[in-house]
Amino acid sequence: MSFLDRFALWLGRMTAWCFAAIVLIMVYEVAARYGFNAPTTWAHEVSILLASIGFVIGGAFCMAERTHMRISLLVDRRPRLARFSEALGLVAGAIYLGGLSYAAWRMAEKALWRFSLSGAWDPERSGSTLNSPLPGYLKALLFVGCVLFLLLILRRMLPLQNRWRLR
Repeated sequence: MSFLDRFALWLGRMTAWCFAAIVLIMVYEVAARYGFNAPTTWAHEVSILLASIGFVIGGAFCMAERTHMRISLLVDRRPRLARFSEALGLVAGAIYLGGLSYAAWRMAEKALWRFSLSGAWDPERSGSTLNSPLPGYLKALLFVGCVLFLLLILRRMLPLQNRWRLR
């Protein structure tokens, strides 16, 4: 197992705790809102941030763990097509994630590299009551998650290159 796989597995296990934190935050929000008539302004946005972290890192985690979802129609009916199916899925994933990484980079760049008229850094904001800069950070996180997933796919393609070499 490579360093990249171990890193993705560790990161996935750490971000899985985000969902437990969401449950605690929502319990607190419900108790504050209905029990004490004092709703929070931050609970919704923090929950979105934590869920986004979990979902963005989840794809790379599943790829490192080799549990990523597959459509196994070809393999179930024709077991000899297993290698072809794996290669096709990896190539399609690499093309998709390459494009998504590029698009995520463009979105993150526009969301984070913003400055006000006074010259102060002013990343994209949510526009809600809290008006936090989380949308800009989430776009950057999407880029990082896509690149990590893409690197794992490319790493998984290296052994296939030797098996499918044209002679």
